[in-house]
Formats: sequence, C-alpha cells, structure tokens
Amino acid sequence: MWNPALISLCFGFLFQNVHGQDENCYDDQGTPKVCLTLFMNPALGKPVEATNTCGQTGPTEYCPVGQRTCKVCDSTDPGNSHPANFITDSYDFYGRTWWQSDTMLEGIRYPVVVNLTIDLKKAYDITYMTLRFKSPRPDSFAIYKKTAPGSDWTPYQFFSTSCQSTYGKQDVSGRWLIQTSEPNEAFCKSEYGDIFPFSNGRIPFSTLEGRPGANDFDNSPVLQEWVTASAIRISLTRMNTLGDEDFGGDRALKSYYYAISDFEIGARCKCNGHANECYLPENQVADHEVCRCQHNTGGVNCEKCLPLYNDRPWAGAAESSANECQRCECNGKADRCYFDENLYQTTGRGGRCVDCRDNTDGPQCERCKDNFVRGANGECESATPVL
Repeated sequence: MWNPALISLCFGFLFQNVHGQDENCYDDQGTPKVCLTLFMNPALGKPVEATNTCGQTGPTEYCPVGQRTCKVCDSTDPGNSHPANFITDSYDFYGRTWWQSDTMLEGIRYPVVVNLTIDLKKAYDITYMTLRFKSPRPDSFAIYKKTAPGSDWTPYQFFSTSCQSTYGKQDVSGRWLIQTSEPNEAFCKSEYGDIFPFSNGRIPFSTLEGRPGANDFDNSPVLQEWVTASAIRISLTRMNTLGDEDFGGDRALKSYYYAISDFEIGARCKCNGHANECYLPENQVADHEVCRCQHNTGGVNCEKCLPLYNDRPWAGAAESSANECQRCECNGKADRCYFDENLYQTTGRGGRCVDCRDNTDGPQCERCKDNFVRGANGECESATPVL
C-alpha cells in the first residue's frame, strides 16, 4: 500500500500546486523562480493502440468469472464493442466502458503477450499511474515508457506473483525504501496478483515511492529523467485463473481474458520548471502541446536557452535556483550566441557571439575585424585609406 507521508516527501515539487498552476514564474520583485504546470491526466482522451481486441474478426462469446451468463463481444455493435480507446475515454468507477481482449479460447494465453500503447505526444513528469480492471487483475504484466519521442522502450514497473521466474526481478512488495544501486531500476511487486476481486480491481504505480534519492529529487538528474515519459506501454503477460483452464472445457477458456476500464496518469507537462502553462499553438500540424517557456528558455520542453541567452549552461529550475538563462554580451552587434565551456571557465561568461555585425569580431563582438579600426564615431572602419 502507498504511504501518504512518504509519497509527500518523495515527490517534492511534483505534488505541489495540484489544483492550479503557479500564477507567475517571477516573484513580486521580478526575481525568477521555479514554476509548475497544471497537474493533470495526459492520458485522458488519447488514442490507444492494442495488439488484440475482442470481436474484431466477428462476434465472440465470453463468460465473466463468477457470473452464470455469457456475453458477446462484437466490434460492429456499439453496445457490445470494447475498443482500446475506452481505457482513456473518462474515469468511470462503475466501469461502464472498457477495453477487452479475446479469450483463452481464441489463443490469448501465456506466452502470448497483449500490448496497449499510449502516445502522449510530448514529455510529461509522471507522478503516478492507476489501472482499473474489468476482468480479474493479471497474474503478471509490465509497464514500459519512452522518455522522449523516438527513444527506446524502457522498463518502468513489473507486477507478478512470480517476479523472479517471469521477469528475473526480486519481489520488493511491502518495502518502504528499496535498496538498489540503480535509482532508475524497474522494480517488481507481487501484492496485486490475487485473482480477487473478479472485477473493478485497481493497481497503482508510484514512480518515486520507495526509490533511493527521491527526497533529493531536485538534485538528481537520473530521477528527473526517470519520471519523464512521452509514451506508455502496458504489456499484459499472464492472466489470473482459478486453475481450471486445462480441464474446464470451452466454458472455462471463455472466462479468461484481459479487460481494463480505466487508465489514469497523474502528471505535469514537462517544462523543466521554466513554464507554468502548456498550450496548443495555433496552426500547429502536430497534435501535442508545448510549454509557454519563460526564464529566457525555449523548445518544446523549455530544454534550451533562447538564441541570445547562452551566457551560462542551461539547467532546469529548482527551488534553490530558477537557473534563468542569461543574455550574452554582444554589444548590440549579434542576435545569437552559443555556450563555450572553455570561455566560461576562463572568464566566467560562456556566451560566444555568432555573426557579429558592422565589421566587429571577438567572443563579445568587442573588437574590430582584422584590417578594420575603431573610427571617431565608435564604429569599425576599414584600415585601408580611401584614395
């Protein structure tokens, strides 16, 4: 079970300001400060891809565990269809809409794996996830994530009554603080592996609970990347059964399938502490939001400094420092610069100006180009006399 006090400690800024966004990324004196976007469910309304869904090749019969009557799944009948998008359509405690796989009779049984994939289109800082099942909760399943669009799938969490034999992982159920040398290691828990309840069972996953270093999140780049996800995959590995699938005939096989009514993610639009709002730009072709960046930052996730603000290295904002990007000193002769580590170590200012205008040159456009001299008006003029 989750420990509320520990979670509050572990999640630091992730849990701050749940009900609304910070009004400004600057205080009343104009000093920059860390700011957060609205706490939300980015999975809500997102399309879901499933590798298997019941009723797609024709009507199929299923018999819910614990019920006497059987029912029909038919993708062509709106009243009896259970597409994957139903897990993100809305939160419904009663599970009136749900996704459902084929049954064991149609061949959905270990080692066949069923995947549900949700592309969030953008990076989010994930606090928790919750799955609610219409069927009995699985015996074994895994959650994977992509940190950024185009990145590889990374294990996020495993659930299994046989952690070691199924996933090669130690069972860490019941531990408040998990001992590991890798803060970004995916753990395995067995505590939700009981077949009961037959319906409406819930499985939560907290990204930081029990994880070493979580109470120093602001200073842990590894954990900051760990909570970042742009896509989620639920990989259903093995069903829970009453043990009658090998001798109970077709009726028993029709009783076993996967069904999920709701999938919820608690998260913030990832802006690295440099924005308090995400928005959908006008005329944008892609269907994802971007951060409304402040602190002289830019990019989809405020992950870089603006072209003329690279006087020190970019860094995410934290409670201890907003890490505002600083303007390069180009003496009004350039519109962009890049960060030069050697220059930074030597002078304390790392901005090297690019494309200096008006015949100027130097890291800060502070001198005249070769064969040019400073004239009486302060501008660089040709050193070659005009005949």
